[in-house]
Amino acid sequence: MQVLFELQMQRGEERVSMERPHFDLAASGRKMRDIRRARNISVKQVMEYMGFESTQAVYKWESGKCYPQADNLLALAMLYRVSPMELLVEEDSLSSSCSFFRWRNGGISSAIA
Repeated sequence: MQVLFELQMQRGEERVSMERPHFDLAASGRKMRDIRRARNISVKQVMEYMGFESTQAVYKWESGKCYPQADNLLALAMLYRVSPMELLVEEDSLSSSCSFFRWRNGGISSAIA
């Protein structure tokens, strides 16, 4: 079920409607793996950077069994030098409902227009 909500801006009666994004777990996992490999980073190096005791979590993310928690997603993005949104694949990437996020100067800012 897709839920729409309206965001009322403080200035005037301007309203912005947006749809909650839905991500493809398997495709996102493949993308995380592809980015890691393109950066010549091993799973063991990711494990050590994240402070994990085993590689199990990294393999779960990359095999599409689960998503990283928010703090781990951000840390992974920093390690790979990409925005967190670049690690995820939307189910319908043609109508990107996350296009209001922009990666600028090392941070995320909302650009609702």
